[in-house]
Amino acid sequence: MSNLNQALTERPDIQIALSNYFLFLAKPGYWWHGAQKVAIAAAARAASTCALCAEKKAALSRGQIKTLHPESDLLSPLIIDMVHQIITDQGRITDTQIQALEQSGVSRLAYAELVGIVVCLFSIDEFCRALSQPLPELPEPQPGLASQRTPENLETKTGFVPMIARDGLTEAVQDLWPAGFGANVIRALSAAPDLVRQWKQLAAVFYLPLEEMGNLAQSASRQLNRMQMELLAGRISALNRCFY
Repeated sequence: MSNLNQALTERPDIQIALSNYFLFLAKPGYWWHGAQKVAIAAAARAASTCALCAEKKAALSRGQIKTLHPESDLLSPLIIDMVHQIITDQGRITDTQIQALEQSGVSRLAYAELVGIVVCLFSIDEFCRALSQPLPELPEPQPGLASQRTPENLETKTGFVPMIARDGLTEAVQDLWPAGFGANVIRALSAAPDLVRQWKQLAAVFYLPLEEMGNLAQSASRQLNRMQMELLAGRISALNRCFY
């Protein structure tokens, strides 16, 4: 057994988190049914090799490129373009684009769920690519309709999407973040609480559990100490031009 395979065997929590996400992906969501969620994931995977996205990213303004992504049975070209941009050119997403999605029938709540689906899948795929592992197969979607459930205590003052207020956690969502925390990077997906839960589970196995963020020494479950982890995270963020 290779050192890599042995290391992965010793971390069954990683495989559990990945399996949980793909089980979640197949089910109907808040504003997208199962087949649409899987189609969003497939579009996200296609973005990295999309010639049109490369052309748009290289352009001074994305609006200069009038070509549309091909329409699918489940997603409009506007939705596919947004999914691709989240992967390839997220720094130039504008509120005007979100408004255009709204006018096409995709609410900001649905957009928040879409972002969460893409972000979680991309985290998994980048993990696999970094270790030269095959990407997990996308699941077969399950039948059923989207629930259209909206969490309570949403505020719209912070970004492009509604978020649960920092002190607005109700009993149904009290597990999303610790009392007094509520950083924007956590709240950003809170209009779709299950996506926060999925993101937290993936972050816990790829990085650290949210509850351990205050541990600046070394987690008992990690071989690297916190300084080593942050050095790697900072370098990768710089390479990815993540200025957050």
